[in-house]
Amino acid sequence: MTKAVKSSQDTVDTKRALSRTIGEVSRLWRYQMNQRLKPFGLNLSMRQVLMQLHRNPAGLMQRDLARKLGIEGATLVRLLDQLEEKKWIQRITASDDKRCKHAVLTSKATEQIRLIEELSSELRNAMMQALSPHDIAMCVRVMQRIKDNLE
Repeated sequence: MTKAVKSSQDTVDTKRALSRTIGEVSRLWRYQMNQRLKPFGLNLSMRQVLMQLHRNPAGLMQRDLARKLGIEGATLVRLLDQLEEKKWIQRITASDDKRCKHAVLTSKATEQIRLIEELSSELRNAMMQALSPHDIAMCVRVMQRIKDNLE
C-alpha cells in the first residue's frame, strides 16, 4: 500500500470515527439529561420547549416553535398539552388570526427553568471535565464548521 493510499484511508477512518463520536456524544448527552430531569417530572423534549420559550419571553407561535425544535406540529401540540397541564406554559390565541396560537411561559415555570439551567450546567461541567479552555474553544470552532456545512 502506498503512502498516499494509506493516508487517504486514515483520513476516511478518522472522519468515520468523528461522525460516530458526534452521534454517540449526542445520544449520551440526551440520555444523561433525561436521567437528571426524570425525578422532577421533566424530560428532554419538555426541556427544549421550556428553554426555547425562556429565550423568547414574548412567546412563540406554535409553528415557529415546532420549526425551531425540528419537530412536527402534532408532536409539539402533545408536548404543549403536557406543559399546559402542569401550568408551566399558556397558549394564547392571536388576536388577528384565531387559528394561530402562541405559547408563553407562566410564572409557575420559573422554578423549572432554574432547575433545568442547574442540571444542564452540572452535566456540561461533568462532560467537559479535564478539558482546557483552549480545547473547548477549538471544539466549538470545529463543531460550528460542521454545523455550517450541514446547513
